Amino acid sequence: MSRVWRIGRLIAISSCIAGALWTASRLSPVETVPTIDSPFETTSGSTSGFRSPNQYLYRMQGFFRPTLESNRKSFSGRSGPVEGFGAGEAYPQIWLRDSATLVTVSRFYYAAEQLTSWLEEHLSHQQPDGQLHDWIAAGPASHFATYAPRAREIFGFGEDVLSADKNTVEADQETSAVIAAYEIYLALGDRTWLGKEIEGSRLVDRLAAGLEYLVRERIDPQSSLISNGFSADWGDVSPVYVDARALYMDEKTPRVVGLYTNCLFYEASLRLAEMYDVLGETSQARSWRERAAQAKESINTSLWQDDKGFYRMHRVLTPDLTTGWPDDTDIFAMGSNGLAALYGIADDDRARRIFDRAEKRRSEAGVTTVSGSLLPAYPKGFFAHPLMQDPYSYQNGGQWDWFGGRFVLAEFERGFSERAHRHLLEIARKVTQNRGLHEWQTRDGMGRGSDRYAGSAGALGAASFRGLFGVYLSAGTLELTIRLGERSGEIQLHQPATHDFVRYRYRYQNGEIQLRFDASAEAEGRLRLLLPEGTSAQTVWIDGKEKSYTTRTVGEDRFIELVTDWGPHDLQAQLN
Repeated sequence: MSRVWRIGRLIAISSCIAGALWTASRLSPVETVPTIDSPFETTSGSTSGFRSPNQYLYRMQGFFRPTLESNRKSFSGRSGPVEGFGAGEAYPQIWLRDSATLVTVSRFYYAAEQLTSWLEEHLSHQQPDGQLHDWIAAGPASHFATYAPRAREIFGFGEDVLSADKNTVEADQETSAVIAAYEIYLALGDRTWLGKEIEGSRLVDRLAAGLEYLVRERIDPQSSLISNGFSADWGDVSPVYVDARALYMDEKTPRVVGLYTNCLFYEASLRLAEMYDVLGETSQARSWRERAAQAKESINTSLWQDDKGFYRMHRVLTPDLTTGWPDDTDIFAMGSNGLAALYGIADDDRARRIFDRAEKRRSEAGVTTVSGSLLPAYPKGFFAHPLMQDPYSYQNGGQWDWFGGRFVLAEFERGFSERAHRHLLEIARKVTQNRGLHEWQTRDGMGRGSDRYAGSAGALGAASFRGLFGVYLSAGTLELTIRLGERSGEIQLHQPATHDFVRYRYRYQNGEIQLRFDASAEAEGRLRLLLPEGTSAQTVWIDGKEKSYTTRTVGEDRFIELVTDWGPHDLQAQLN
């Protein structure tokens, strides 16, 4: 994602951090990966991590927490002490869109204040019309003027000064706040937090006001979709300016209805409905669920291209401003198409076609992983800004694991675990060879920008913890959808904010699955085990007693599914 904030500073920086958090010891790039054979302990511990026999996957996770730690921010704000994360070590700001993608991983390393206070501070500066800033940061506006000329001071008390700005080419700030709040609620399970008063209004109502702003000010009446400025998919740089003016919409900026913007609006509307349901406010929940359904229908009507097998990036609303521009309907936008699959906007057939198209396009373009953002990229010189002028650079087709990780998570969750695992390993290999979670990479995989990019940690952590290892820890309840198949693995996740934990060790050998698991969740939940290709379940035992189960198919994946409490227990499954 990163911003024009880094003009002239986007260079490759080598990272000296590699490690594995399971034992709190460091793993240097030349060490071998330990085998999964140590005794299984049933205490929660205080660290989070996993073991995998694949050296690249195992090493990649060692960058997650150090990357987040290097981006920690703390300052005093209107709401009190503020804790949060920057986007990369060169970014002093706490960005809404970046921070929304970190919660799925930061929840397993940090206390509640690190999860909540940054969002509460953002909401405390909400404008009267409901819109939110893109970022907030400690310091006077003059500190940011070079790369954010419209930055202004929004809070001052004694020596404490905060500044903020909004990149108006995009329209994802308010939706990002809702998605972040939902993930925070899932982590904490605290419904009272949703009703917390912030500057005289409940947190959940401030979230709703943000979406109402988009509906009121950004809606395109013809398509019923939210509009934004012309950019490269999820990017925030318009093609028309050579300098920081490219971040702001004006009379020269073409307007579009974009896939990315509206995928986020759909997801945010759905999640806001769920939060109102938690509070027992069914009328509000129903209203936002209806808006989500309308957004989904409009996306599929206006942006799906059946002849191409993927969604177009956007539809131009101001054709008089794009006369002579190249037709971009054949550009496969990995990020927003991945979100359409992840959020369920794409049905099963569309999701499959999106995944197939991603594989074909990345092969044709010679991109080393599935993280290629635009396939193909816009031609040289289409974007005036120097960061975007060359094809396959920065947001114009560079590799972005910040979205590639979410694309892999979509493959896992839509039932394409084999290819998702392969793609995750390809990214992990690239990360370990670059010795860091870079902001973006070139077509051949060379790291560029920040080498401790928080968004990459969030997306790849989610693809690992939630995708491959299948841990869904939500508001004190637990589901496991273990997608390891014929591969061994072990994971331990501990949530400091609530002291919840889950850990398991999984093995498959000689036609038998062995699983030892233990978690803090009190309620029963569903346990799913991916069947290795060509196998079927014969008998399942838990602690030596035969257990009933069903078989479930999702996409290309087949699972054993059963209901269980969370142990500690030993499971065996005999396969045919």
